[in-house]
Amino acid sequence: MNNNIDNKVIFIIGLPGSGKSALSKLLAEKLNYTLYDMDSFIEKKEEKTITDIFADNGEEYFRKIESEVLEELGSLNNAVISTGGGIVLAEKNRNIMKEKGITIFIDRSPEIILKNIDPRERPLLAKDKNKLLELSKQRDSLYRETANIIFTHNTWEDDINRTFEKLEYALKSFIN
Repeated sequence: MNNNIDNKVIFIIGLPGSGKSALSKLLAEKLNYTLYDMDSFIEKKEEKTITDIFADNGEEYFRKIESEVLEELGSLNNAVISTGGGIVLAEKNRNIMKEKGITIFIDRSPEIILKNIDPRERPLLAKDKNKLLELSKQRDSLYRETANIIFTHNTWEDDINRTFEKLEYALKSFIN
């Protein structure tokens, strides 16, 4: 990994609805990095929505495209990458994130997420909001294994400042 602070890629991982997009946007602005939302990137590349990709081509195809996009975006400099919630399912993806940059896991409980989102706006949760608990059980250890920084996200104000302090500390530890 390049030890120059100016060439970092920061990956944001976590459950659907955990705040990945919002935190990514704030980090990109604060660090003057370019923001990449993987789902939007995939939708542009495939010229269809994530929901349609799943419906037309299946999850396996989506995961393949997701890995290709992660590899492509991971080779950039000065980037904040908001990933999809399932990015950690493939070992290859976890390795890319570990090798290419710093990964922040937004640790937010499914119960808190469900209080703060409209499940109908989330294709994965629209039919069954308990799906989020299932995803959490399935993915939590993978998120933790991949992350350099774990950001407990229950409220914004205090946590966001703490995250920037943790991020600064993590960046310094990569440089030294």
